[in-house]
Amino acid sequence: MDYNKVAKEILNHIGGERNVESATHCATRLRLVLKDEKKANEKALEQMEEVKGVFSSSGQLQIIIGQGTVNKVYKALIENNNIKASNLSEAKKEAMKKLNPVQRFARVLSNIFVPIIPAIVASGLLMGLLGMCKTFGWVSGDSGIFVLLDMFSNAAFVFLPVLIAFSAAKEFDVNPFLAATLGGILIHPALQNGWTVGGGITNNISVFGLNVGMVGYQGTVLPILIAVWVMGYIERGIRKIVPDILDIIVTPFLTLMSTAFIALLVIGPLGRLLGDGISFGLQGLYSTAGPVAGVVFGGLYSLIVITGVHHSFHAIEAGLLTNPEIGVNFLLPIWAMANIGQGGASLAVYFKTKSTKLKSIAAPASLSCMLGITEAAIFGVNLKLVRPFIAAAIGGAVGGGFVVLMKVSMTAVGVTGIPGIAIVKQGSMMQYIIGMVIAFGTAFIMTYVLGFKDEESQSEKTENTIIKTKGSEVLFAPMKGEAVSIEDMPDKTFADKLLGDGIAINPTDGTVVSPVDGTIALVYETKHAIAIITESGVEVLLHIGIDTVKMNGEGFKSFVNCGDKVKAGDKLLEVDLDLIEEKATSKITAMVITNTDNFKSIKQLKFGSVNLNEKVVEVNFN
Repeated sequence: MDYNKVAKEILNHIGGERNVESATHCATRLRLVLKDEKKANEKALEQMEEVKGVFSSSGQLQIIIGQGTVNKVYKALIENNNIKASNLSEAKKEAMKKLNPVQRFARVLSNIFVPIIPAIVASGLLMGLLGMCKTFGWVSGDSGIFVLLDMFSNAAFVFLPVLIAFSAAKEFDVNPFLAATLGGILIHPALQNGWTVGGGITNNISVFGLNVGMVGYQGTVLPILIAVWVMGYIERGIRKIVPDILDIIVTPFLTLMSTAFIALLVIGPLGRLLGDGISFGLQGLYSTAGPVAGVVFGGLYSLIVITGVHHSFHAIEAGLLTNPEIGVNFLLPIWAMANIGQGGASLAVYFKTKSTKLKSIAAPASLSCMLGITEAAIFGVNLKLVRPFIAAAIGGAVGGGFVVLMKVSMTAVGVTGIPGIAIVKQGSMMQYIIGMVIAFGTAFIMTYVLGFKDEESQSEKTENTIIKTKGSEVLFAPMKGEAVSIEDMPDKTFADKLLGDGIAINPTDGTVVSPVDGTIALVYETKHAIAIITESGVEVLLHIGIDTVKMNGEGFKSFVNCGDKVKAGDKLLEVDLDLIEEKATSKITAMVITNTDNFKSIKQLKFGSVNLNEKVVEVNFN
């Protein structure tokens, strides 16, 4: 793969480097924060052979390229252009500025709870294994090893307020160690264990005339979450009025003391009440509606995933797990069915489509869904084709109804698909597996029943067009001047033919005309370059001057727009050559066939002096 060429093409389809606020990447995707998302041509990006999917989420344009490749494309994008590189944390902060309040709230909860998931998964998995060992009599519940492992499995839930506090501190701009200390205060051994509150509060004290219940908040979510948020405002407020010389002593002391009092007297009781209300409300809906709840939640979950709000569910699921009267996660099996449904639909697309590119994406995407990762299937396959996405939702609904009917629940958060088997509560494993088969199979069958419009990728269309075309196509001179080999251009990108083969012209006149009959595919914002596609599939790029992008359109006047039909000789641009020589590196102009690899040969017909509309390049099809 020519990574420089891929990066350049991506940049062309997102409005140029001036439209990029910042760029970063994860394991499989480029994550771009754009100044104007409307300038991004997602359809054109999806038609690139190297791109497996494109979607906008949480203020970022995310381009799925693939593991091992994305970092090389990212490197080419950063090194060859004036684009700000950022890490994932910085990119998230910039992207959050573009979100609405609901999306921002969901993103904050996601950023807090996602780092905690490994600890909860480890504890939940161990809890499930211990339950299995005890049920089958493999280990005695009174044995020393069981007691130790039971302690290990409970640790993340007992100390959950400390974990949440430390993670939330990063989001709420709080000293993380002060936040962790606050979490420790809420579960201090001097307080009554939070899981025994159902039997009544056994210890009360008087504080400033107020009757305060000495109750701990082990395993709770909302009290510490709200407390750390309040702590952020208190810490910043105190720091504004405390002299710098006393800041390191006075600010932490006043922040911790005041927040701890507020947390124990006000936030804790109200937070517990709110958290229990949410948990019991969901349990009531789950118990009352039964399979109907599973059908609705399972059918709608993938739609929620598109918005990004689903990340906030981790907080709710953690609340269910740590509530002593519930103690299980009955929502995650439903989400698992929705994810598996996406995999079934994606595999059906693999068998049904004729597009080689779509096949190369659909099969791996289906496997990823089986492992609990749905992005490639949702955004790269099903949502793009619409009907498979609907089929997947139907599969998720049917599977969701089944697991609710069978009372399937889990002991952790964040793990779905086949790996989710490890955290299924003892006694429900087979029902969970059957639910996956139902969700997958229903989505697969419904994709065949509903069908979808099977569109070939742009490159396949081009290749098919070229196969049907015999002979050659001639390109005419777009400018008057001196024709030279493209290899003589004073720019390595053109000279090394990274964008394709063609011709270079050192112009003597500022009029630029179309070298072919075709359609204007792209007019750059700075007007220094225009792309044209002919009916026979030749993709022509006219690039006026070297480093003329820095002129920001000054000295350029365009007479065409994207989508316009043009004939050879039609005026495209008028450019000020004197201004280009003054402000840019060179006025030498390139005419490049960007899909050179699709043709047998590109032949330069003329060297030396050329006039407008004189034959200069021949493209041979076979």
